[in-house]
Amino acid sequence: MRNNSVSAWQVGILLFVLLLTNKILMLPSLLYEDAKLEVWIVLLVLFAFEMGLIVLFWRLKVKYPNQTFMSLMQAFFGKWVTKIFFVLVMLFCLGKALLLYNVTYIFFKSVIYKDANNLLYLIAFFPVVVHLAVSGLRVVGRTMQMFFPALVVTILFCIGVGLLGAGETPLAFQSTGLALTRSVFRHISAFGDSIFLFLIMDKVKIEKGKWKVVFLFSTFSLVLVGAICMVFVFSYSYTSFMHPFALFEIMSYVKEYGGLGRIDIVAIVLIIALTYFQLALYLRMFVLSFDNVFVGLRVFYSVATFVFLFVMLVTFVILNVSKTILFGEKVLPYFAVLPFALLPVVVLVLLFGRRVKEGEP
Repeated sequence: MRNNSVSAWQVGILLFVLLLTNKILMLPSLLYEDAKLEVWIVLLVLFAFEMGLIVLFWRLKVKYPNQTFMSLMQAFFGKWVTKIFFVLVMLFCLGKALLLYNVTYIFFKSVIYKDANNLLYLIAFFPVVVHLAVSGLRVVGRTMQMFFPALVVTILFCIGVGLLGAGETPLAFQSTGLALTRSVFRHISAFGDSIFLFLIMDKVKIEKGKWKVVFLFSTFSLVLVGAICMVFVFSYSYTSFMHPFALFEIMSYVKEYGGLGRIDIVAIVLIIALTYFQLALYLRMFVLSFDNVFVGLRVFYSVATFVFLFVMLVTFVILNVSKTILFGEKVLPYFAVLPFALLPVVVLVLLFGRRVKEGEP
C-alpha cells in the first residue's frame, strides 16, 4: 500500500486532470445553446457540486485516515449494498469513458485523420491507457506530476491566444430560470469525477496543513474550465453551434505565426495528452471498483472486462456527433445520481450514522 500511496501534490494534480479534461471540447458550445451569456451561472452551480464532493471526502478522510471506503461501507451498509454501489461506480466510469473517447474521436476525425476508422484510434489509445492504469497509482501520479507544468503552460497559452479573438459581447439575460435549470441537468454528467478520491481513500497520504494544496489545484482546474468557456462564448457566441471543439476553436484566431506554421497544433497535442491521462484514470476507477465487487480476481479480468465492454459499445452504439450528444445529454445525466445523490448520502451516514451489527447483511 505504501508503494501505491499518493501525496497531496499528486492528489491535487490527479484532480486537476480529472476536473478539466472532459470539459474543454464540446461542453462550452452545448452550454451556450441553453444558457447563452448566463453560462457562468450554470458553471458556478456545477462547480459547487464538484467542490462539495471534495469537501465530503476531506471530512471522511480526516475521520477515517487509514480505512478503505469499501470497508467503511460494509461496516455501515453490509456486504450486498456495498457490492451494488460499486457496480454502479463501474457503470458510471464506463459511461464517462465512452463519452470522452467519442468526443475525442470525433474531434480527431474532423481535424486530423479524416479517413481513419475507429480501429486505428483504439489501437493508438488503449495500449498506453491500459499500461498507465495498471502501473500503480503512484506511477500515474508521478507521471502526471512530471507533465503538469507543461500542461498548465499550454492551457494558459491557448487561453491567451483565445483572448485575442474575443469579439463583441453577446446580449445578456436571454435565458430563463427554466433554461438554466435544464442546462444544469443536461451537462451534470461532465462533472462528478471527484468520486475517484473515495476509491483511493486508503492510498491518499496527506500531511497536516497540506489539504489546501488539494483544494487549490481543484479550484485552479475549475477556474481554467470557466475561463475556456467564457473565452469561447465571447469569441463565437451566436455561431457557437458551428464550432463544437472549444479549446481548439479559440486558437483559430491565430492559426499561423510568422514562419512557425500552424500553432493550433499546440491545442491538439494538449488534448491528446489529457485524453490519455483521463481515460487511464477512468480505467483505474473501473479496476478498483471491479476488485471491490469480485474480490481476489487478478487485474487481468477487470481490464479485460472494461476493454471488451468499451469496444463493443463504441463500435455498435455511439460514434457520430448526434449520438454522442444524445448520450451525454439524455442518458449519462441519470448516472450523475451516483456522485451527487447516492454518494453524499453514503458519506453522511459514514460520518454521523452507526455501524450495522455483526452478522447483519
